[in-house]
Amino acid sequence: MKAAVLRAVEDLVIDDIPAPEAPAPGWVQVAVRAVGICGSDVHYYQEGAIGSFVLRQPMILGHEVGGVITAVGEGVDLPVGTVVALEPGIPCGKCPQCRQGRYNLCPDVQFFATPPVDGAMTERVNHPAAFTYPANGLTPEEASLAEPLSVGIAAVGKAALHLGERALILGAGPVGLLTALAADAEGAVVTLCDVQVDRLTVAEQLGFSTLVFDAQRDAAYDAVIDCSGSGQAVAWGQRVVRPGGRIILVGMGAAGAVQLDGLDLCLREVSVRGVFRYANTFPAAIELLRRRRDVLPVFTGHRIALAELPECLRTGSFRSHVKTLVIL
Repeated sequence: MKAAVLRAVEDLVIDDIPAPEAPAPGWVQVAVRAVGICGSDVHYYQEGAIGSFVLRQPMILGHEVGGVITAVGEGVDLPVGTVVALEPGIPCGKCPQCRQGRYNLCPDVQFFATPPVDGAMTERVNHPAAFTYPANGLTPEEASLAEPLSVGIAAVGKAALHLGERALILGAGPVGLLTALAADAEGAVVTLCDVQVDRLTVAEQLGFSTLVFDAQRDAAYDAVIDCSGSGQAVAWGQRVVRPGGRIILVGMGAAGAVQLDGLDLCLREVSVRGVFRYANTFPAAIELLRRRRDVLPVFTGHRIALAELPECLRTGSFRSHVKTLVIL
């Protein structure tokens, strides 16, 4: 079967790989139908690394997966033909982090398309049923959004947003927009900020207010959620968060890119929390996708075939769209 194999920096090929065997007990086999291109796929393609995760051998890309169950192992009660979203991280289940329910911090998690673990831009994959979520009422393309939306849900949970609170989201890319949907679902009054006018236009089309970066205004926001990874943006976000407010860091910039004013954090009792992926979010993500199907075409409208992926990454044409889905 075909797969998108990254052999080295800027060396991506569509190659033939062996098809998976029948699924083991507790596992399912899924025909992959749609995989979103994520910023991490681009990082590995362009740089071969994200922090300590370094590409040292060929790896299949892709971790935002929607598909259809084609076979099930013993003990699995999910019907063949079910549209599903795949949670891409498989934790050990035994470490202190896993036992506390924070399995996203498991040191031995096996996460799609994170070296040396293969991703899912291929025709079929076997996956644990426990991390395979029925997405009835959604298309596989829509189901693939459960993964990036989960990042937003995790961020909003860390922000502890309540009805009527004001949330400023820095960065109006795919994760920023999906985070805005999650914050809106909690009843927050959401504003998005970006330096790219076209992104703010999309945010406005989704019904959100927008703000030009570095605007001069008094501190006002209950929570600032950074989805940009920009040190400049976070520093500005600290200036506009209210006393006692929260700063949530989602975007992953270069090491040392974000610098906060520690004295100000103390004097105004501003709390800071980091977000790494997510845990226990997929059911909520799928439900929110069902409720907001009206806006999902913004994220699912641009689609390419697997064979087009190398050229898409080489030219950067995906940057002209809110989201690009690879269709298998």
